[in-house]
Parts: sequence; C-alpha cells; structure tokens
Amino acid sequence: MRLGHLIYAVLFLFSAALPALEFSGLDLNTGKPIEFHKGERGTVVVFLSAACPCSHSHIEELKDLAREFPKFSFIGVHSNANEPKDFTLAYFERAALPFPILKDTGARLANELRANRTPHAFVISSDGKVLYKGGVSDSKDCRKAGRKYLREALSDLDQGKPVRTPETRSLGCAISRRGNHDW
Repeated sequence: MRLGHLIYAVLFLFSAALPALEFSGLDLNTGKPIEFHKGERGTVVVFLSAACPCSHSHIEELKDLAREFPKFSFIGVHSNANEPKDFTLAYFERAALPFPILKDTGARLANELRANRTPHAFVISSDGKVLYKGGVSDSKDCRKAGRKYLREALSDLDQGKPVRTPETRSLGCAISRRGNHDW
C-alpha cells in the first residue's frame, strides 16, 4: 500500500468512527507505523503547524501535558497544505513531541472537527463526545498566557468534573487548506 493510500485509510477510519479512535498510521516524528488507542479518560487531538510561531510556542506545554495526564492519549495532526514535506518532517523531528503526529492530507480531519487554527485542541471522550475545543491557551505565545485552557480541561476531567470552559477561541495561524505541498 502506498503512503498516500495508507494515510487516507487512517483518516477515513478516524473520521468515520470517531468513538472508536483506534487506528494505525505513520508517525511523522519517526516515519514508522504506529498503533494508536484511545486513552482511559479520552483523547487529546491537537492541530499543529511546522511554520506557525503560535503553534511552536505551545510545544513545551503540550509535552508537559502529555506527561502529566497519562490517562489521556495525545495525537498531533498536521493539516497545512502549504508546508513542504521535508521542512515539516524536520520540524517535528526537532520538536520531539512524546506522541504521534499524523499528516491530514486534504485537511479531512480538520474539516471533520472544524479545526481552523494552529494550535487548535480537542478533547474527545472515550465514547466520541467532544468535551473541549479551542486554544491550548488564551495567548498566541504560551509563555504569555493568562489561562491555559487545555490544561484546565484535562485537570477538570481527570478529577471527574465537567470542563469549566468547554469551548474557547483558538488563536494562531490559520490552517492552510490550499497549497502545493499537500503530500
């Protein structure tokens, strides 16, 4: 199976069966096939960009969250059609996120979840309900954030509470659905 077909199959399974959230694909961090399973408490899906400074400023926070909330599975999604493959692969290798990054060719997953910026985060329950959607923080630069919305949502859910702010505005660079680098 060609890489492009495999990615389409992964995205189809993910978008068609959101509650299942069990699929395999290629991790842009390593280029190797990965197995991904939903977390005990849910799954965090974060749309990221290799070129967006806003996305980049949240990388350390996302690493911390993945370590601090092990009952949640994390997955990064790269949907930008305007970012070259080599540039993107090199960026995510340097970023060394502790969770897989999937290429969202054609922005199918971004369209399904209505993600519009990077970073744009979603917390999805184990039964497929979106419990939180919005920004990782209230700032384009995570170091200047007054509130860290994704952290608050995960903390609330980890304590068995409803998310205090279930939807926030996502700040950052627009996901580019047009371009000649949609590999």
